[in-house]
Amino acid sequence: MSSKALLVEVPRKPGGNPFKVLTPQAIAAVRGTRWAVDVAEAKTSVFVADGRVGVSRRARGRGVVLGPGQGVDVEATGPLTVKQWGQPRIDALMARLGQ
Repeated sequence: MSSKALLVEVPRKPGGNPFKVLTPQAIAAVRGTRWAVDVAEAKTSVFVADGRVGVSRRARGRGVVLGPGQGVDVEATGPLTVKQWGQPRIDALMARLGQ
């Protein structure tokens, strides 16, 4: 397989260790939410359905915080640009995840 995707739902909890997903391009850290990570060979896409998720590049640089309906594509270079995802892209990812 050249790519993988997962849908994560983490309940809010005070204190404790944060839940993180590490991919070759990104680190996505939960802040009590439902979100998806789609990993391809050269890109990691993160989408938030509900709550907030912090995303940063593994190698360096500043991260971004995503809110509901927002996503970001993380590649080896270039800015981390937060975008409001359109329904067709959301539907395609959710279908891939069996949702």
